[in-house]
Amino acid sequence: MPGSALKEPPRLQFTFKNLGPIDNAELELGDLTIIAGRNNTGKTYLVYTLYGFLTTWKDWPGPALRTRRARAAERGRRGERYQERYPVFEQIWDQVDQNGQGEVLVDRDVLSQERTDVMSSLTRGFSKGGLAGVFSSPPEKFEKATFGMKLGKESPWPDLPVDETGPGETPSIRYDGAKLSVVADRPVSKAYHPVALRRHLWHRYLQFLFPELPSDPFVLSAERFGISLFYRELDLRKSQLVDLLQKYGDSKGRDDDFPFVLIDETVSRYARPVKDNIDYTRSIPDLRKQKSEVYDDGFFNDVKRLMKGYYTASSDAIEFRSIARGDRRFAIPLHLASSSARGLSDLYFFLRHVARRNHLLIIDEPESHLDTANQVLLARLLARLIQAGLKVLLTTHSDYLVKEINNLIMLSRSFRNKSKVMRRLKYSRNDCILPERIRAYVAVDGGIVKCQIDKLGIDMPNFDQTINDINDVANELSFRVSEDSTD
Repeated sequence: MPGSALKEPPRLQFTFKNLGPIDNAELELGDLTIIAGRNNTGKTYLVYTLYGFLTTWKDWPGPALRTRRARAAERGRRGERYQERYPVFEQIWDQVDQNGQGEVLVDRDVLSQERTDVMSSLTRGFSKGGLAGVFSSPPEKFEKATFGMKLGKESPWPDLPVDETGPGETPSIRYDGAKLSVVADRPVSKAYHPVALRRHLWHRYLQFLFPELPSDPFVLSAERFGISLFYRELDLRKSQLVDLLQKYGDSKGRDDDFPFVLIDETVSRYARPVKDNIDYTRSIPDLRKQKSEVYDDGFFNDVKRLMKGYYTASSDAIEFRSIARGDRRFAIPLHLASSSARGLSDLYFFLRHVARRNHLLIIDEPESHLDTANQVLLARLLARLIQAGLKVLLTTHSDYLVKEINNLIMLSRSFRNKSKVMRRLKYSRNDCILPERIRAYVAVDGGIVKCQIDKLGIDMPNFDQTINDINDVANELSFRVSEDSTD
């Protein structure tokens, strides 16, 4: 069965406190992570916060701007009490700064302690300075909010030597369990500034310390349905503002600073996932000649079959084209297409041009504007993506999507005549998903409750209770109408 021999993935847990409707929550990422719950229970807050962190952690400046002079001055003030905050990095940096390469003898315990110290500073810095930016809100709105991270106790560095970089990349970092080796291109130009190399080395070192942390996640926000309607208008308004500024010239020092006030007042207040979604939609025409790592798997064709149509992009517009025959065939600009077609356009182009194995795909309410049959088909597509090596995090209100995922979990088990049953029910081996690869939660009462998952699927009581309640009402009314009817 696909995925049955997979090594248990490293644990990735995140904590959230005082975040919108969320008082206290702990979330562990699986290969597929599902957050369900009623409206206004904090699901989007959790997903947007996590997205904001995962898009910025590898660029956290940390000690990158601390120059040799600043370190020497601090050493002089503290004397014998002085200790480097991240001693392994500083040892490596001193050698790289002088020679372009370096080696440090360091065992896993010491390196793990440095990793813990960096993680603490990283999450604290994001809580204090990053959260408000993710939501484009004043800092005081998040002054009590905190974001944390818990990593597994096991070492992220295997027994075999690990090279954090690809061929030809620099700085390159290699660790064999006892010795950390770094090689970097050290420019010889007089214009070279060591801070640039130090920052580059620090960002590479961060990725070495946290190899299990996703970076560059892809998000499909709940606002994706409207982006295709207004992103062109945003570009037009931006162009108009630029033209206005050019007419005024360099006039910011004048009393009449109207155009600059205009810009300040029209700055986007969208949360970062929405902004990134808009930027991605704008970039689609530039991706046309690019193939994703999963292009040959043809997942974008699953979207095509689901929508009974496909998408094309040119420098002028994005179009939706039906695959109907004869007179029923049509091609229309995306903003004139149905909401379901608009909602899946970004996923189509992502799977065709952008997706990488181990990519984290975040979808806010993937079932929105899809009929129930298509919600079931979408669940199967998500399972196939996971089998191909992607990771998926989603929020949902869809009982159909969760029930189908439960079917896919049961298909991962062994039972009599399994192949015959799967053929009759029109499933493939790649539709199956192991329960241990899934994490599921329900947002409720200011937190999230972890759902039990076994060989029969996810126990998600909020859906079951609602269905039971409405069935009870229907049964009682049906009985009374049938009993008292005079028709």
